[in-house]
Amino acid sequence: MKNRRWNRRFHRWSGLILIIPLSIACITGVLLNHSVDLGLKARHVTSPLILRPYGMTLKGEPIAYGMDGRTYAASWDGSLFHASRLIDSDSTLIGAVPLRDGFAIVTRQTIHYYGLDGELIEKLNPPEIPKPFEKAGRSSSLSLVLRSGDQFFISDPDLLGFTKTTTPPDVQWSEPVTPTLSEKSAWKTAFRGEGLPLDRVILDIHSGRILGPVGKWLWDIAAIGVLALSISGLILFFKNRKRNR
Repeated sequence: MKNRRWNRRFHRWSGLILIIPLSIACITGVLLNHSVDLGLKARHVTSPLILRPYGMTLKGEPIAYGMDGRTYAASWDGSLFHASRLIDSDSTLIGAVPLRDGFAIVTRQTIHYYGLDGELIEKLNPPEIPKPFEKAGRSSSLSLVLRSGDQFFISDPDLLGFTKTTTPPDVQWSEPVTPTLSEKSAWKTAFRGEGLPLDRVILDIHSGRILGPVGKWLWDIAAIGVLALSISGLILFFKNRKRNR
């Protein structure tokens, strides 16, 4: 009698605990079984709450640079943006300078030279300038000026070469600016792309991987619990049947 009472209590509480993961597994399993009919692969998830475990959201706040109050580039969580496009990763931005025939997006190690149409012309790494670059600006003749230590380097009109000078030229330096909400929204969209296919998200929910390594083990425990619940139910069934006879 004591064992039977414990078995019933275990069966009851196990069923209440496992009803949530079991229901999720059943619902997601039905959806995956009809993923083609429902067009789940063509739909995408863009919610930051869902994308965060996949590393598809930007952390912290962007550091934007520009001139005359306009934003030309930004560095955000290790990613570099120009206009509304992701152009590089793991770069530390120090300046964004509009020139006569384009834009110079300058990091500590590299110059990204863009045309007025927004297309990349060339990535420059001038050997004559010591690294890292510290500041970027524009001379009165619309040439790019870089500062490294106490030295200044002025480019030719096509950025094919730089001339060193120890005398600070007449320079308008690129300074940090405050980006607008629409600019930050555009950078977030450029970083995540279209988002994740809906069928991928449902599959990860079905397997528990949406919660990371811990979720996989939780779903394994739930599966073992369902097996234990089934066994305890069979034991109760046959014991009740034997008692009734």
